[in-house]
Amino acid sequence: MAVYDTLVVVTSAFIVLAFVSSYFRRPRAEEFPPVVSSFLPYIGTGIQYVRNPAGFLGRCFNQYGPVFKMSIGGRHLTVISSPDGIAAILRDQHNIFKSDSIQIELTQAIAGPRENVPRLQEILQHQIAPMVGRTLAKMSLKKFTSTYIARLLQEMNSFVARSEKGPKAVSLMELVGRCRLAALCHAFFGPSFTDDIYDDINCLDESVYARLYRVPFDWRPSTEARRRLIGRLCAYVAQVEEGSALVDVMTGTLDIFRANKLTTEEKAWLLLVFLWGLYANSTNMTFWALTEILADGKLAAQLRAEIDNVLHAHMDIGKGDVPCITDLPALLRTDTHALDGLPLLDSVVQETIRLRLISTPLRQASCDTELVVDAAAGQRVIVRKGEYVMAHLMGTHWDGRWFEQPDKFVPDRFTTGRYASGLEGSDGDNSTRPKRTKLPFFGWGGGREICKGRHLAVYEMKLLVALCAHHLRITHADSDKHGFGLGSTNLLPPKAKKKSVGVQQTEHDVMVWLNSVEGGS
Repeated sequence: MAVYDTLVVVTSAFIVLAFVSSYFRRPRAEEFPPVVSSFLPYIGTGIQYVRNPAGFLGRCFNQYGPVFKMSIGGRHLTVISSPDGIAAILRDQHNIFKSDSIQIELTQAIAGPRENVPRLQEILQHQIAPMVGRTLAKMSLKKFTSTYIARLLQEMNSFVARSEKGPKAVSLMELVGRCRLAALCHAFFGPSFTDDIYDDINCLDESVYARLYRVPFDWRPSTEARRRLIGRLCAYVAQVEEGSALVDVMTGTLDIFRANKLTTEEKAWLLLVFLWGLYANSTNMTFWALTEILADGKLAAQLRAEIDNVLHAHMDIGKGDVPCITDLPALLRTDTHALDGLPLLDSVVQETIRLRLISTPLRQASCDTELVVDAAAGQRVIVRKGEYVMAHLMGTHWDGRWFEQPDKFVPDRFTTGRYASGLEGSDGDNSTRPKRTKLPFFGWGGGREICKGRHLAVYEMKLLVALCAHHLRITHADSDKHGFGLGSTNLLPPKAKKKSVGVQQTEHDVMVWLNSVEGGS
């Protein structure tokens, strides 16, 4: 008993000592980078981070600056919010900073495989991703878009028809997500993939944060949704391997599957991760862009006027096999890239990405290295082998040194002047804004692991925004009549969740009216 009491006292003393030493530790003035204070051994700042990652990193940025260290769950992290440091992590020194372990965790969170996960991740990252990148490259995208457009317009017309049979107020998130998902599945998996999987993929997406960070929640709905998705993808794999016609992407993917001798379930796991990557971030980005337009009637009118100019330029009487251009859907059927080069629409998309992206790419150093934090100031930091660095993209995108009113949505921010040209000028003799030859923007990551679907994502956002703003003329629903929580456009856009992965998710959906304009459909 005496021994037990002694152990209790020693353990208690150790905990108190660890608490006191860590809590009262403050970074010295000359210490670089500064260390974020924490009072829990091993856990470190993990609790504060998991509760609200973007908010916690923002507070640390304000207190410690664009470079600081912290500890989360035994991992020692150097957080970088400076443009030079992020570029070095993602591009210049990508051969040193590896993402394999983090990608494995994300694959497990989404698809749930328990065996051969490193091998599956290697196949996904180094075989499937490059092949998809070639298919979705800017010069190759036109081969893909005609199929996508046809299915998207079909789904939007069906959505409008269904909504008009009952209450006309519909969910904006469902409108964007369901139509995008149908078009994506048709374009990537072919016409044989006809199941409606929107509810399941949406349920799974909402659970990814809790799964990734092991936050307690009700696992059952998303577990059942994932089980159904994997079952459907297994059936699809078996179907196409029997000889169904395939689009180019799936033909190449099946070749990779065969070369690696994967089981049917392993193939379904990889397809699920691939599909989630296509669906989740772009759907949320498009939703946020549309809520900003709903909140600003002037912006909606400006976008419609810009699209009207394109329509008038293409307006013509049908000759031979060329159909008559009567409205935006008719134009898109004729020229799937008719929306290229619209400065305001392009700026709205880029500004939404700048404002709503909360991705924090995490990399592990494969050897001791010196990381350039600020080339002009000569600031560098030593990262030891096995330590992690985090590229805090939001820290740069919301930095007032680079962007005026960084926390505000400025729709024409990227249309003219220094933002469009990439040239940063001086705001006067007393300006604290540094001069840069190019403004920092990391919307798609960077380097070898830059988002392979970035051109498709931009195309989709422009397409959905144009169709909803110009063709459907969506307007915010009256909550008093339809029981929806938001009372007026003064509350648009809605609040964002504190816990999201990649792109902010919304706390509340938005209900809208669909008012299809006259003309072709």
